[in-house]
Amino acid sequence: MKKIISVILCALMLMSVAAPMAFATDVVTDTPVVFIRGASRNLYSSDTSDAEETQIFPLNVDLGAVVKEALMPCLEELAAGMLTGNFDAYCDELYNAVAPLYEDVILDKNGEASDGSGDGKNVYQFGCPVQSSNFGLWDYDFGFDMRLSPLDIAEDLKIYIDRVKAATGKEKVAIVGRCFGGNVISAYLAMYPDHAAANVESVVMYISSTVGIELIGRLFAGEIELDADNLDRFVEYAVNDLGFIEDKDLQSLIVAFVDIINYAKALGLGTDALQFIIDSVKDNLVPRLALACYGSFPSYWSMVTPDMYEKARDNVFAGKEDEYAGMIKKLDNYHYNVQLTYENVMNDLQEKGVEMTVVAKYDVPVVPLYKGAEAQGDFVAETTDISFGATCAAMEKVLTQSYVDSLSDKRYLSPDMKVDASTCLYPEKTWFLKDIFHTDFPDCANRLIGEIVNSKGKLTVFDNPEYPQYLVYDSETDTMAPVDGLDPELPEEGSNEERFSIFIRFFTAILNFFKKLFTGEFSFDGLFD
Repeated sequence: MKKIISVILCALMLMSVAAPMAFATDVVTDTPVVFIRGASRNLYSSDTSDAEETQIFPLNVDLGAVVKEALMPCLEELAAGMLTGNFDAYCDELYNAVAPLYEDVILDKNGEASDGSGDGKNVYQFGCPVQSSNFGLWDYDFGFDMRLSPLDIAEDLKIYIDRVKAATGKEKVAIVGRCFGGNVISAYLAMYPDHAAANVESVVMYISSTVGIELIGRLFAGEIELDADNLDRFVEYAVNDLGFIEDKDLQSLIVAFVDIINYAKALGLGTDALQFIIDSVKDNLVPRLALACYGSFPSYWSMVTPDMYEKARDNVFAGKEDEYAGMIKKLDNYHYNVQLTYENVMNDLQEKGVEMTVVAKYDVPVVPLYKGAEAQGDFVAETTDISFGATCAAMEKVLTQSYVDSLSDKRYLSPDMKVDASTCLYPEKTWFLKDIFHTDFPDCANRLIGEIVNSKGKLTVFDNPEYPQYLVYDSETDTMAPVDGLDPELPEEGSNEERFSIFIRFFTAILNFFKKLFTGEFSFDGLFD
């Protein structure tokens, strides 16, 4: 239970958009690769390598203890608010519980680390690995303070590229950026297009958040909406795939129970009650909490979708425009001069010989905290955004027959009928990896990137039968295979067949669980620690 509550808290507070890369050990490239990971680098109280450093991020706290000792006591004020309609005391208590956790991490009102904190292990500052004739895919792991604006990081990236060239003796490098790393690349390409044209052979945008992440924009804008169907789908994925509960029979029972209460419309009553609380507190709480943690990071603002940016900015900084003028200037600079221009910048550089490739993910439900959370995604980001424009069916749906019939070129249509890549910025050079969580980066996917880099970025989805446009991941074997054709159709929602199926699954799950319980094969010990 503690783990489940902690994950919900992480999602609500934007605690983890990305996690550290699991480095590949057997991927060798002909070109040195500058790797730019997402918003996940450790931060320290000092930004020097020789000082005694204290890690300040990721937060070194026990979220279970925070829930028990800080958040649970807020429930009294929450109950009072539900009786009186005044939630101010609850908002204050919740803010006072959460804000101190981030006091060593937040940036100042200009979006800068004025206290001297930073990543402390910055590879750019302290040189590069020695020259090598065989380049590991992630040898040149660019270090940076993941809180800063991509525009503040871009100059360091430019210098780092020069240092990698000098260390390796190569004329050009490849750049791979994943999640927020794509935003850093976009800022570098926009600020230094001539340098990129002269020194960069290819760019790989790996689940890049250049176009934005809907979840972040919606939360900053205060547009938090719950939907029973989205929650039902999310619970099934979280229980079965995220490892909260290991026992398969208990997994099946929980999923079947949520399915049946959703079918009976009872889950919707619960989400409606939670929505009432959210609507009552968000105007008071969201702006304050945002500036007390991730809303003080220009990096996270760079991951707000263009359609949400101005609304989110106005929501968080309302009444504080003068106080945070320096911060807002940074945010606007990236939004208007990078995010809204990335397509022209990337196309111009492609014409100059810098090859652009995109690697996206799909068929994982996104966190169900906003309207539209039925979209294809990778748990955090939506597939349409990280693929630079794919047309996608909703989760558990397929593209309509009328849409498929309208396509003049069906080569880019996924075999499972969920994604059409023909609308992407680079249809021939955009891959889709199915069933991979946002923060999972398996070696088999890294090998695809190695193939792309070794082709000097010229590989297309038609060139290598081993790497077609749509690949599905098998976590047990760490392999990817071509996506199969359209799955057999599930019973139509609302049909007698579907109703029968739901009840059969529910009673089968009960039978299997209680059989294991009564035979002593199952124990609750430690389950809710």
